[in-house]
Amino acid sequence: MKKKIWISITVVVLIVLLVGVNIYRASNQEAVTVETVTVDEREMTGNVMVPGTLSLNEESFVYLVPENGEVTEVLIKVGDKVEKGTPILKYENEQLELEKEQNALSLESSYLKINQVKDQIEDLEEKEDDIAEQIGKKEAEKQVDAEREQLNSELKMADLEARQILLQKETIEKKITELEVKSEMAGIVLAINEDAIKGISQAPILHIAKPEELVVKGTISEYDSLKIKEGQSVTLRSDVLPDNEWKGKVTKVSYLPEQSENVMGSEETVVQYPIEVSIEDKNIEAKLGFKLIMDIETEKNTTVAIPLEALKQDGENYYVFVIKEGKAIRQEVETGTTSDEYMEIKSGLEAGSKVIINPSQEVRDNLEVTEND
Repeated sequence: MKKKIWISITVVVLIVLLVGVNIYRASNQEAVTVETVTVDEREMTGNVMVPGTLSLNEESFVYLVPENGEVTEVLIKVGDKVEKGTPILKYENEQLELEKEQNALSLESSYLKINQVKDQIEDLEEKEDDIAEQIGKKEAEKQVDAEREQLNSELKMADLEARQILLQKETIEKKITELEVKSEMAGIVLAINEDAIKGISQAPILHIAKPEELVVKGTISEYDSLKIKEGQSVTLRSDVLPDNEWKGKVTKVSYLPEQSENVMGSEETVVQYPIEVSIEDKNIEAKLGFKLIMDIETEKNTTVAIPLEALKQDGENYYVFVIKEGKAIRQEVETGTTSDEYMEIKSGLEAGSKVIINPSQEVRDNLEVTEND
């Protein structure tokens, strides 16, 4: 029994000695020297990185229309400058020409019938006058009423037929007019596809565009569509030309999404919103089809911010070491927008506070520190 008591006493004495030694060492340990920075407010810019493709701003494709017949003449050549409404090619359609001739004959026949019925009505009126002289006007009207109604009905039918033929004539003339295709925009003829003209290829016959007006086209997510607005500044970069960058502006954010099937093969669809960015530099070295990165500035605000070197992470939480009365105090913070060098602090710090930059592993909560002058 006495042996157990002495063992317990010995253990307690050892613990007291260890605690005393640690306290002594801590009291005599020199304070760790740290670098600090004063927290202040600065302008922070939010950015969204979006991939895009260098494209033509405005372009027109002309496809073969087999119903129009065969292309007999292309009125322009590659490199030509055309205005909106400039004739660019002609079709030949024998069937339409036959329909036009048939329509003209039908219309002529219809007019002949109308004139014939009108002549019959005039003859009937003369006949009525003759009968009226013999038996009186009322009796004459009774005798010719049935014939008059028949002729008037025939006249109406002939008139309706003529109007229908005239409508057919307008339709045929419109189709014939469309045999001469006109440019839908002003621009430069970039390509003429002979195989498409012959019907061998399904590609466009003609490609007209404004090569000097380039844009970058891409798509953004539902989340980014809430942050990206027209007029926001954009920095454009290319992996092919790493030393170059160009300035632009967001010119279009589609209100309607485009949907595509999920790449994982599920029934869900990925919703993306088309976006366009204009390029301020007209002498861009990149070529059509180049893949570009659009670095879009989505927001600017003045807020409390600290250098990224001062921020520490513990799981999903962020914290800093604040200097208070010569000690390093661990302070959890809520972060916001980030830039290349700074992080926005939404809560946990105030302007004027001092935080430690690049805290070493020695720095811990409540440790005495000395600021490096």
